[in-house]
Amino acid sequence: MRPSDPHDACHRLLSAGQHRALLDIPRRIRATSSPQAFLQDLVTLVGSIVQAKVGVAGKPHGTWVLAAESSSAPPIPLTAKDNLDALDRHAATQGRHVELWRMAGRDWTLVSLSDRRGLPVVLILERDFTPCAATLQALAHSLAEGDREVVASLDEITRRLTRALADTTGVAAVGEVVLHHVVEAVPSRVASLAVATPEGELSIVATCGYPRALVEHLRITSGTGVIGGVHRSQEPLLVQSLEGVGLDRRRSRYQTDSFVAVPIVAGPDALGVISLTDKIPVGPYTRDDIAAAAVLMAPTALALGRERVWHDAQAYAQAAVIDPVSGLFNRRYFQARLEEELQRAIRQHTSIALLMVDLDGFKGINDRFGHVAGDTVIRDISEILRRSVRIFDVCTRFGGEEFAVMMPGGSLESASAMAERIRQRVEAHQRTEADLSGLRVTASIGVAVAPPAAVARDLIERSDRALYHAKNTGKNRVSLATADGSIVAA
Repeated sequence: MRPSDPHDACHRLLSAGQHRALLDIPRRIRATSSPQAFLQDLVTLVGSIVQAKVGVAGKPHGTWVLAAESSSAPPIPLTAKDNLDALDRHAATQGRHVELWRMAGRDWTLVSLSDRRGLPVVLILERDFTPCAATLQALAHSLAEGDREVVASLDEITRRLTRALADTTGVAAVGEVVLHHVVEAVPSRVASLAVATPEGELSIVATCGYPRALVEHLRITSGTGVIGGVHRSQEPLLVQSLEGVGLDRRRSRYQTDSFVAVPIVAGPDALGVISLTDKIPVGPYTRDDIAAAAVLMAPTALALGRERVWHDAQAYAQAAVIDPVSGLFNRRYFQARLEEELQRAIRQHTSIALLMVDLDGFKGINDRFGHVAGDTVIRDISEILRRSVRIFDVCTRFGGEEFAVMMPGGSLESASAMAERIRQRVEAHQRTEADLSGLRVTASIGVAVAPPAAVARDLIERSDRALYHAKNTGKNRVSLATADGSIVAA
């Protein structure tokens, strides 16, 4: 039988998140000149992470005393001589020793912490955590050897946040970076960042303490609930206790009923809301916490404002080249791309094929079924074109019921085959709605290939002549403009 892996045993006691949180304590613990305050913060943090009673005992004047404890129960037995002898033996052990201490029917884990003056100090955890000795030893080393990275000043956190945001793009990525720095400045177990969407609602784009997948589809109306209310008022909200507030917010993932919500404001606009819950160490949030979070909202607002401008620019750029009904490229974009591809074809000695597609009798569709049905047909045919062409071909709504497909590198044979495939799919297409059951659509298609050193106008005219030939010879067919200038049926 294979011996058990101590890492597996540790993982049964502590999750990966708890493991990381323990190792993160030296960075998050409050900087203070008071040893008592430091020790109290330490046991409170460790206790909240491991979900057990935690204390620190020291022997400053030859007598063991309990310097700090995370809760009053169960009591840590320091009165019996056998117990004190056990602490003496543990503290005398060289290195960051971790051992099990059984007393009065209860298990305790001892972790040695020698302070800078060499005085015996022991961290005491309720229950047997010896399988996690490596994690506890790493924590003890950081604390006892002075490697503890004291929480940086708010100015330093703000500088680091600003630098990080300068290299971060995308709203979700910005949200993750912001939350990381906010919970460093105001230690909290649960946090979220919601941003305003173009539709005027709020969407949660980053979370801390729970999976974003739980809320990523949630849309919050401005003015509704805690987040929506803070967004509309643009004023921070501090709730130290739910008593008398009129809010019912207790959920299983929250450990306390104190929380804060801080708006992210740029000029007259509220760009989003930061929410913090379950303060570390456990206790109510204060106005100082809101002030600390608010300082970090300035670089956050700049980053979210930058993302909004970029998104708007992308939307405007897309609107400038996309036909709003079909979703295909518009004629202006087509003309520019055709010129570029013709120049590339000349340099690389390649060909360009062009298909001109016209829907037969489209005016009759509008007259019989209405213009809404006509727009539906345009969208349907556009989707057929997208599914029929290669990924690097360019589909365009050329105007009205006419479309163009540019095929870089296409030959007359390959373009003819594609045109016939499109024609067949258009003819076979049928809507399922009862009021459109009688709607039938066909397409006439003209195909041409650019001759050497051709210009855009020449290629368009050649494919247009082929299209007119298809129309004049019965419609619902494909005609080709050959290299010698003649027009033939495909």
